[in-house]
Amino acid sequence: MGISFSDYINDAIRILILLNTVKEHKSVKMTENKIKLYDYYMKFPCTMLGDDIQEFNIQWNFDEYYAFFHWQPDLVRYRQSLNYLIAKGLIIRETESNNSTFRISELGLDALGNISSPYKSKLEGVAAEFIPKVVKLSDSKIGQLISEKSKIYLKTGGVKHES
Repeated sequence: MGISFSDYINDAIRILILLNTVKEHKSVKMTENKIKLYDYYMKFPCTMLGDDIQEFNIQWNFDEYYAFFHWQPDLVRYRQSLNYLIAKGLIIRETESNNSTFRISELGLDALGNISSPYKSKLEGVAAEFIPKVVKLSDSKIGQLISEKSKIYLKTGGVKHES
């Protein structure tokens, strides 16, 4: 199944918002894996945050109902999004001892600042809500939380799940 251009735009906006929000947390190193994990919160906020995001008026959508079927991220898609953002100069990849981390550039900040939409505003609110809660957690703990939340919704959604 192909991916639409608007999906790439949405991915890029979410990544820029993530990198912009975490820049205030100097100790957080945004690796590709951490971006994928944090982005799950952005893509499926109702699953991951529940009542904590009521103020943002985010509704469940089709993808959210079936998030538990694809919680493992599409590695190729993330790599393409990151490479696109790097090529456009919107993010910067920094390599240190075989580990790449990513940060938003000044151009990325300008681009993000020029976007005005309810979608962007909701995503910024979601990021501000969950990032302080997860920055101190390890990647494996975040993955465990995603798995646990997914199983909760499997059970409450009426889908039989066998462990």
